[in-house]
Amino acid sequence: MHDQVRLNEYIDLPAQRTGAFMATSGNTLIFAGGLDEVGEAFDEIWLLRKGRWERADIRLPKRLAHGVAIGFRDEVLLFGGTDGQVVSSSVYVISTHGGKLRLDSLTQLPVPLAYMTGTLVDQTVLLAGGRSDLSGSGKQHFYALNLNQEVHQAAWVELPSWNGPERVQAVSATFKSEFFLFGGRDSLGTQAESLRDAYRFVPMYQDGRVVSGEWQRLADLPADLADGPGPAAAFGLDHLLYPAQQDHEQPGESLLLAYHVGTDAWMDFGTLPGEQGAWGGTLIKWEQDWLATMDVGESTVLMELSKKKEFGWVNWLTLVVYLGFMLWIGFIYDKKEEQTTSNFFTAGGRIPWWAAGISIYGTQISAITFMAIPAIVFATDWSLAIGSVLILATVPIVVRYYIPFFRRLSITSAYEYLEHRFHKSVRLLGSVSFILFQLGRTGIVLYLPAVAIASVTGSNIYGIIAIMGFICIIYTVMGGIEAVIWTDFAQVVVLMGGAIVCLIVGIMHVDGGLDAVISQGLAEGKFTWYHLGWDPSRLVLWVCIVGFFFLNIIPYTSDQTIVQRYLTVKDEKSAAKSLWVNSWITLPGTVFFFGLGTVLYVFYTNNPDVVAADKVDEILPYFVVQQLPAGIAGLVIAGIFAASQSTMSSSMNSIAASFTSDIFQALSQQASDRSSLAAARWATIGAGVFGTVSAMFIALLDVQFIFDLFQEVLGVLGGSLAGVFILGIFTKRANTVGAITGLIIGVLAVWLTKSYTDISVYLYGAISVVSCVIGGYLCSYFKS
Repeated sequence: MHDQVRLNEYIDLPAQRTGAFMATSGNTLIFAGGLDEVGEAFDEIWLLRKGRWERADIRLPKRLAHGVAIGFRDEVLLFGGTDGQVVSSSVYVISTHGGKLRLDSLTQLPVPLAYMTGTLVDQTVLLAGGRSDLSGSGKQHFYALNLNQEVHQAAWVELPSWNGPERVQAVSATFKSEFFLFGGRDSLGTQAESLRDAYRFVPMYQDGRVVSGEWQRLADLPADLADGPGPAAAFGLDHLLYPAQQDHEQPGESLLLAYHVGTDAWMDFGTLPGEQGAWGGTLIKWEQDWLATMDVGESTVLMELSKKKEFGWVNWLTLVVYLGFMLWIGFIYDKKEEQTTSNFFTAGGRIPWWAAGISIYGTQISAITFMAIPAIVFATDWSLAIGSVLILATVPIVVRYYIPFFRRLSITSAYEYLEHRFHKSVRLLGSVSFILFQLGRTGIVLYLPAVAIASVTGSNIYGIIAIMGFICIIYTVMGGIEAVIWTDFAQVVVLMGGAIVCLIVGIMHVDGGLDAVISQGLAEGKFTWYHLGWDPSRLVLWVCIVGFFFLNIIPYTSDQTIVQRYLTVKDEKSAAKSLWVNSWITLPGTVFFFGLGTVLYVFYTNNPDVVAADKVDEILPYFVVQQLPAGIAGLVIAGIFAASQSTMSSSMNSIAASFTSDIFQALSQQASDRSSLAAARWATIGAGVFGTVSAMFIALLDVQFIFDLFQEVLGVLGGSLAGVFILGIFTKRANTVGAITGLIIGVLAVWLTKSYTDISVYLYGAISVVSCVIGGYLCSYFKS
C-alpha cells in the first residue's frame, strides 16, 4: 500500500449487504436497502451518529439496492435501484434536518435505472450508465438534475453522452467542478467484459444550470477491474483515488490506484491490506476523510482512507521545547527588574536597534507570510512580490517625516500625537480603531497555523489554538515589550530557518535540482513579477504599485505595533536604523517565501506519485509533515507557531499600550503607576483571550485565501487611521472636525467600493487613505 495513504478500521456496517445506499448528511451517515447473500432486497434504513448505529423508525417505500446515494446539504438523495426483479425510476430524499428523519419522493428518473454511477458536481447531480432492466447490456444514459433551486422543483436534463461503450458499474468522480467516468462493465453476469476506458466531462452552464458540456478521453485504466457505483476519492490537489477489486486475476485482492489529473496518468499505490479482504464498492466522503467499505472475513466494515501522517513524539518534543523556550524568555524579563508601566511598553529605550528591526519584521510577516504566500505563489506567480520591494520606497518617508514626531513627543502610544495635533476625541477614535483592527487580526493570524497543523497532524484545532494563545498570553504578560521583542528575534530565526530547510528539501527532490526549478518556473510563468493592463479588478502592475505603496505606509505610520518599536530604542537615529534593518531583511525573505511557493509547485508537478494537501492553503505544512525528517519537521512546524505568536504577542502588548495610555489613564488621571501596570496586564490578557476565542470562531468558517481577507480588514480600519496622521503631519489647515470626518469617509469609501464594484482588494488601502485625506481636508477647509 502507498506510504502516503493509510487504511484505518472505522466501524462494522449494521448488516451484511451489497449494493446498499450510503451517503452522509452533516454528521450523520445513512445506510439504506441493499441485498443479502441470497439476493433478497431490504428496505431498512440505518443511521450512524457519534460512532453508533441505530435503526431508523422509517423505511424505504420499496426494497431497493444498486442505485446511487448522494448527500446534499442536510439531505440524502436516493436514485433508482432494483429489488432483484424490477428496476426502479424512483427518487427519494431523506432529510435529517433538526435531527429528525423524514422521507419524501422527488421527480422520477427519465427511465428506470440501476447499476449506474453518479456524483454531485457543484449543485448538479450527474448520473451515467446503468441499465433499465435486468437483461441485456448497459446503457449510455447521462442525466443531470440541477439542485440550485428547491429540490422538490428540480427537473431532469438529458446531456450528450461519452463517445464510448455503454456500461454498468462504472466509477465516477467529482474534481474541480468536472465529472470523471472510469471503467465499468459492458453488462452484468459471468460473461461480462471489463472496460478500461476513462473520460472527463466539462459542464457548460446557462442560468446557473448544466445544459451541456464537452467530453474528453483520458488514459485507460491499467487493469481489468470490478467496481460498484461508488465515487473515486478526490485526494490531495491533483489525485483521484481508485480502490478496486481485480476482475479476473487473484480474486479477492483489492488494488489501490490513483489517477493524476494534471498528467493524465495512472499510478499503482499497492494493494489494500487484510486477509481475504475485498473492495466492497462504495466510497463515502465524511468531513475531511473518505470511508471505504471492505469485505473482511464474514463481515463488511467501513475503513478510513487517510493521508494523515503521525506527527510523532520526536516532532512533538521539538515543538514542546520551542514553546518552553518562549516561556523561559518571558520569565527572564519578568524577573530582570521591578516592572513599571513605561518599561512594560517601551523597555526604557534599551532595545538594540538591530533587535528592534528584526522584531518589526517578525511582527509584520506572521503566519500569513509563512503559509499563505507560498500557497498563493503555488497557485499563481510572483505578482505580490512587488509589495515587498516597495518597502524601500516607504522607509525614507517614515524616517524623514514620522519618526521625529513620535520620538520628540516622548509618547507611549502613537495616538497621543493625535491629541497634541487635534483633540482628545481624535486620539480616542484613533486608538479604538487600532484596537478593533488588532483584535480582529489576532484571531486571523492564530487561526491560520492552527487549522493547517490540525489538518496535517490530525490534532484538534481548538486544542492547538488554545495552546498557542495560552503560551503567548503568559510570556507577553510576564515580560512586556522586552519579552515580545526577544521572542520575536528567536521566532524570526526559527521561521527563516524553516523556510530555508523547506527550500533545500524541495529542490533536492526535484530531478535536475535548482536548474530544473528555475527552467520549469520560467517556462510556466511561475516567476512572473507583473501583468500589464488597466483593469482595476485584476492584479496588474499599476494596481500592485499603488496598492502596496499604501498598504506599506499604513502600518509603518499609524500602527501602534510598529510605532512602539521606534520608542524602544535609545534615540531617533537608532529608530531609523531599525527600519532599515527591517527593510533589508524583507528582501531576502521575499526570495525565500516566494521561491518556496515555486519550489513546491515544481516538486508536486514533477512527482505525481506524491499526494499533496487537499487545500492550497495547507500545501506548506502538509509538505513539512510528509517530506521532512522527524525533528526537522517539528522545528519547521514550530516556525509556523512562531510566525503566529510573534504577531499575536506584538498585537497584545500594543493593544494594552493603547488601552492603558489612551483610555485608562485618560479616564483615571490620578491613577498610580502600579494601577496602570495592572490595567496593562489585564488588557494584555483580555486581548489574548479575545484573539484565542475569535480564532476558534473563524475555524467554523470556510475562507480559501485568508490573505485577501486580511488585506480587506487592513484597508477598512487601518487606511483611514493612516490618513488622519497624514492630515496632521502634512497639513496645517486640517482640524478636529476634518480629521474625524475624514476617518469616517475613508471607511465608507471602502465599504461602497466593496459593495458596488469589483475593484481589487489590494486597492482598498489606497482608497481609504486618499478618501480620508481629501475628505478630511475639504471638511477642514469649509469649517475654517
